[in-house]
Amino acid sequence: MSTTAQVDTDAPPPAPDPGALSARRAVGLVAGREINSRMRTKSFVLSTLGLVVALGVYTLIILFSKEGPTKVGIDRDAAALRPMLTAVADRATDVDFEFVTIDGEGDGGDRAEKLLRDGDVAAVISGDTAGPTMTVERETDPDLLAVVNAAVAEERTTRELEREGVDPVDFAQRVASSATRTKALEPSGNSAAEQFALILSSTGLLYFFFIVYGIMLAQGVVEEKTSRVVELLLSSIRPWQLLAGKLIGVAVVGVTQLVLLGGAAVVLAEGTGAISLPTAVAGTLVTMGVWFLLGFFLFAAMLAAAAARVSRQEDLQAVVQPVMVLITTPFVLGIALLSKNAHDPVIEWLSLVPPLSPILMPARMLLGIAPAWQVAVSLVLAVAALAGLTRIAGRMYANSVLRSGSRVPLAESLRLR
Repeated sequence: MSTTAQVDTDAPPPAPDPGALSARRAVGLVAGREINSRMRTKSFVLSTLGLVVALGVYTLIILFSKEGPTKVGIDRDAAALRPMLTAVADRATDVDFEFVTIDGEGDGGDRAEKLLRDGDVAAVISGDTAGPTMTVERETDPDLLAVVNAAVAEERTTRELEREGVDPVDFAQRVASSATRTKALEPSGNSAAEQFALILSSTGLLYFFFIVYGIMLAQGVVEEKTSRVVELLLSSIRPWQLLAGKLIGVAVVGVTQLVLLGGAAVVLAEGTGAISLPTAVAGTLVTMGVWFLLGFFLFAAMLAAAAARVSRQEDLQAVVQPVMVLITTPFVLGIALLSKNAHDPVIEWLSLVPPLSPILMPARMLLGIAPAWQVAVSLVLAVAALAGLTRIAGRMYANSVLRSGSRVPLAESLRLR
């Protein structure tokens, strides 16, 4: 018959030998142990390769989902208008039309109707170049109508100038030299699809890493308690040194995988042109790494402290659920609010406040809409929150990690000794 040893739940943790290891040495050894044990596993290699493949598939989806230029048919009678239509459409940066000449046997009207109903063309331009007719299946595209009207007007102007003996080219140059110039306060943004891809990739990637590596750390804490390994470790080092080493080690593993995936994402984006990335790509990756570290230490410290309150993996979900809500909330807000209106004042202020800032602010920075002062304020607040929460998490961890059996009450884990 086996017996269960009674553990004095109020007994303080055994004091380590102060001369055994320095604090830096102790933290370094724990961190090195975490890095070696996790980066050499098959799961790390396979998960990294799997995520790279997923990025490649996602890139292909974006490429194939992009619509090509809208085709517009031109019959033989209006074919002379095609060069002017193409020139006008090329000058308009927000439209993409391709003008094709309808050629073939049979009645022109029947062929145009068939092309429209089959969806091969969005409209058919026919008739005299001085007053053509544009036929559509249902509704007229206002951008296309504007292009056609401008082309007809320019074509008519050219003919009138030639009839009056004025060189159309010289006249156009003189008109262009007096045209109004535009000045944009901000560079042109991404398309709606590209913007959503940037939001999803930035918030989703950080959310994924916070969840995966945070839970990995929490499970490791419970596993060490269950196997009594933590008792051996704390006979030589202090609880805060063990927690710091574990946080640093897992963070290094996470940053390594994040850099690998970020590099792969940049190569795919630049190589395929699927998404327009910010100009300073290297700076963006560094910024993402900084926010990952801040967010990871912020969330992982709370997850580790919560995990130290239980002694079984089955009880882990209940104690980490509040922290998981803190991680999930900014991800959901980022997808919902940023996709709707990235300049909404609500999302601007929420991105300043931890624990929302580690996910929301990087997304706004990647979109190029976060002013420098907001980035600075969010970083200061995140560091301050990290300092305070890490102190609280360290106390919870030290008060709970050596207590086995039932779940340690929250008030007991927070008690000052």
